[in-house]
Amino acid sequence: MDDTGKITSFDKTHYDQLIGHLLAVDHVLNTDPKYLGPSADLKLDTTLSSRFEPGSQDWPVVKDFVTQAGTFGNSVHTRLTSYETDLRGFYTALKNAEDVFDDTGDLTTYDASKFEHNYPDIGGTTT
Repeated sequence: MDDTGKITSFDKTHYDQLIGHLLAVDHVLNTDPKYLGPSADLKLDTTLSSRFEPGSQDWPVVKDFVTQAGTFGNSVHTRLTSYETDLRGFYTALKNAEDVFDDTGDLTTYDASKFEHNYPDIGGTTT
C-alpha cells in the first residue's frame, strides 16, 4: 500500500492472502452453527415459519407473519446457497490462475485483457 492507503501492488503473497480469506469464509459458512440464525433452534431457512408458535394461530396478522417468516427464511437460504456456489467457483478460478505469477510478479502491472483472456473464469465467464 502507498501512503494514501491505496493498493499499489498485488503480488503472489497478496493473492495467497485472498485465497486464504475465501477459504476462511467458506469454513465459517459450513461449520458455524449460528451462521444462519441466533441459535440452533432458529435458522434462516425453510423451517423458520415452523419455529414461531404465537398464541392466536387464527389471527390474520399472525398468519401473515408466519407466512412471511417462511418466505424470508427460504429466501435467505436460497441466497446463501447461491453465495456458497459463487464463492467456491471464485476460489477455484483463482487457484486455477495461480500460474499467472510465472509471467509477472505484480498483477497491477499485468495486462488486464490478457489476464481476462487467459483466465476467463475469474470474471465468471468462460470462452
